[in-house]
Amino acid sequence: MDISCPKYDIQKIFSGYDPSRPNAYAQIKGGPLAPCIRGTIYLYQLGEGVYIKVYITGIPNVNNQASSFHGFHIHEVGDCSIGNDNEPFTAAKSHYNPNNVEHPMHAGDLPPILSANGIGILSTFTNRFTVDEVIGKSFIIHSGYDDFTSQPAGNSGTRWACGVIDYY
Repeated sequence: MDISCPKYDIQKIFSGYDPSRPNAYAQIKGGPLAPCIRGTIYLYQLGEGVYIKVYITGIPNVNNQASSFHGFHIHEVGDCSIGNDNEPFTAAKSHYNPNNVEHPMHAGDLPPILSANGIGILSTFTNRFTVDEVIGKSFIIHSGYDDFTSQPAGNSGTRWACGVIDYY
């Protein structure tokens, strides 16, 4: 069997990447259910898509586990007002989903963040949106992991932290 693999020019794909010059960012801050969460998310527009780097601290342990996964999504609205202390950040609305597709294929569906001793670092690449399309939207970190099945949003639990996406 002859398998033809596409050729990728990594130098070309990352030619516009300058780690010191992101195109956009969001400052993440925990709400009443996880007040110690703090962090920064950087977005870099590349020719083929968007490279996202995430640095988070203060993520609470879940069920006395020092390591746990947490749902991580872009939501429709850049409103990180607390609202209800038991269900914070609901003003951010649902996952960003301009093509009206089922979860986990929303443009705003991203890989979960794995926390280890309260620290979460993630590096991912997506072609589901451009940086310009998500300016003014918000990142949300959830208390639980995304099951990638439940509709409409993966059953990730309560919203622990929020940050509005803005140009850098």
